[in-house]
Amino acid sequence: MQINSNGIKTWISPKIQKNSDIITTNATPETKKENSQENQLVSSQLALTSLGVLKNPGKIDNNSTDNKLDSIISTTMQSGKSGNVTSIFYVNDIHGRLSNMERITTASMDFDKAMPSYVDTLKFSAGDIMLGPNVNVNMAVNSFLNANNFMATVVGNHEVDQNMNDFLTSTQSAVYKIMGSNVNIDKSHKLYNRIIDSYIQEDENKNQYGIIALMPFDLSLRSSNKELFKGFEIEQMEQTKQYLQDEVKRLKDEGINRVVVLSHIGYQNDIEIAKSVEGIDIILGGHSHDLVEDLTVGENLIISKETGAPTIITQAGRDGNYYGILNVEFDNDGEIVKAENIVKSTASLERNEKMQEEFNNILGKPKILGKIASVAPMPKNNLTEENPHASFLVDIMKKKYNTDVAMINAGTMRSAFSQGAVSSRDIQEIFPFKDKLVVSDISEEELVNAMKYCASSFNNGDNKPGLAQVSGMKYSVSEKGELVTLFTVDKNGKEHLVDINNPDKNKHYSIVMPEFIARGLDGYTMLNKISDSHTKIYNNDFSSLVEEYIQNTKEPINIQKDGRISIIK
Repeated sequence: MQINSNGIKTWISPKIQKNSDIITTNATPETKKENSQENQLVSSQLALTSLGVLKNPGKIDNNSTDNKLDSIISTTMQSGKSGNVTSIFYVNDIHGRLSNMERITTASMDFDKAMPSYVDTLKFSAGDIMLGPNVNVNMAVNSFLNANNFMATVVGNHEVDQNMNDFLTSTQSAVYKIMGSNVNIDKSHKLYNRIIDSYIQEDENKNQYGIIALMPFDLSLRSSNKELFKGFEIEQMEQTKQYLQDEVKRLKDEGINRVVVLSHIGYQNDIEIAKSVEGIDIILGGHSHDLVEDLTVGENLIISKETGAPTIITQAGRDGNYYGILNVEFDNDGEIVKAENIVKSTASLERNEKMQEEFNNILGKPKILGKIASVAPMPKNNLTEENPHASFLVDIMKKKYNTDVAMINAGTMRSAFSQGAVSSRDIQEIFPFKDKLVVSDISEEELVNAMKYCASSFNNGDNKPGLAQVSGMKYSVSEKGELVTLFTVDKNGKEHLVDINNPDKNKHYSIVMPEFIARGLDGYTMLNKISDSHTKIYNNDFSSLVEEYIQNTKEPINIQKDGRISIIK
């Protein structure tokens, strides 16, 4: 059952409901059927009040925004037993977005000030807070995690965009735990003592929580950093399930009956874990960039068929556009009996000035490069739609290197351009990767195979690797993951239909692409051209290319969607 108090939906365990008379015994079946949602809510509140779970229901104002505490924890949860109520502030997949870290810092400070002392307060990250190989940016991220008193983070795939020495440098002053439980690390590996397996978190009220962390199963596929993976093995799903069950049992045997998993394996995998492993209370998730709001039984609230105990799954989207607050009440046996998952947007939050100053001390003050006249909005899902901001980039690439086509993988861009002044910090956030640009030659058959491969992303639960963003081409795909049409567009703007069923093996195109896919990574094995004799590697990366273009362009810059990618429903 869910009730709503001060605008927050609170899930109530059936184990509490069984002890209360939610619907009056003198009501007829017809009366029950005709009860409105509003009347059911009032009945629920009155019943819970009789149990001492909810106090003063007449004073509940579902529209109240005056009290900061009431916006982050319901009055239902506030009335819980002291020592049994826990509030977790969580983030995932911020991807180095420093501007949003400044906004999240504002929310974090409000959270610290508002929460009463009888509530256990914890802060965790589910990984990919860092992004790219720039050690100074990652040092700034480390500073953010320290300043906001995060207790632990799991290593996501983007934490290892940097090499091992830079990883050690950027996290040298970390006061939070750096975790990965499903990884076997050779004792000679530099990260052997840096990444911990699991630990016991004790709060100010002396409650103890077992903390476990899962690194992504596809870590090696998502990273070009091959140096890292020598003596570094990620356990896959079945091994991970067995490890988790054994670890939960070990914790329970030690008297730890509150178990939290920091997971960077993706939402669907988290669901499988929750259904398969007994005794996990909370999975704070990441990696698949899902925005998981509230609590829905069978989706992100999994009830054990054996014990009836719940496992809660969270995830707060991507890029720091959201953060989450999970409030739960445990019974004396460590089972969650009340819960609420509040996901909030960072868009309207002020950027914390002290955090901004700290970033400037590490990175230097940003330089204004120029202005953008207008921008189209970013797609809701950059993996399955045309991204006009990416189109702007690939058009610059194609023009700069005078190629037939240009292509980037969907994950290249990590932010969006904004109308108005553009700074070097903005460009750094948009293009955190320092991939060199590669010009090579591909056959029409290889081009078609690449486009068929990216179209197949629709068949993957996480939609990865996503649709390639292109210049010098137009294409359409079906929602079933099939390439429907492909056109090349010549330098005069004329479109030429490609026979995708019988591509010409003898026809070739010049292409510019990032080194990442020129090495066949992200599954683009057909584009592995890095060692070909005619391939040229340039020192320009995305940031320098775009900065040069903006500084040298005098006419208004308009970033607009033009229909070069279409989805056939």
